[in-house]
Amino acid sequence: MDPEDADLIRRFLAGEAEALSRIDGWIRSAAWAFRQRLSSDWDDLQQDLRLEITRLLKKGAFRGEARLKTYLWRVVAHACLDRVRARSRWDWTDLDEATEGLERDGIELDEVGEHLAAQDLMRRVWQMAPEECRRLWALVLAGFSYAEMSSRVGIAAGTLRVRVLRCRKRAQSLRQDLLHEDEGRTL
Repeated sequence: MDPEDADLIRRFLAGEAEALSRIDGWIRSAAWAFRQRLSSDWDDLQQDLRLEITRLLKKGAFRGEARLKTYLWRVVAHACLDRVRARSRWDWTDLDEATEGLERDGIELDEVGEHLAAQDLMRRVWQMAPEECRRLWALVLAGFSYAEMSSRVGIAAGTLRVRVLRCRKRAQSLRQDLLHEDEGRTL
């Protein structure tokens, strides 16, 4: 592996601003050809690409057979192509047709909007919650008992209950903070 690439990877994984900026530039450049086709997903795509590249570099997937920039371009191109292919499988519905169907079924559009807003709020709480809480919630949502979770995580069941409770309180606090933040924007 080229020593310059190894140093850049080390600095990127350490979170150094210059290394992050350089690799982000390579990601944007490599994905640019797909920008128009993925315009509605552009910001999410870039974030997903950063996460995937970080994951690959952390696990040592880059073996140095090519330059780091070339490797990243390949990863980005394949990820973008996968996203384009996935979007082509979506079944798009005209908005007017969808709302007419809801009205026929007796569903008010305001109810749908409230439901979507609640889902968005939950997604934002999930993203802001600490990693440990997300892991515990994933186990709870998967239907594991505290005893099963305890054996998987390697923490006593009583301790686990306390941590889940703290995570729930943290989520409630985050939810309240986000609600107040959203109210401030609408005023």
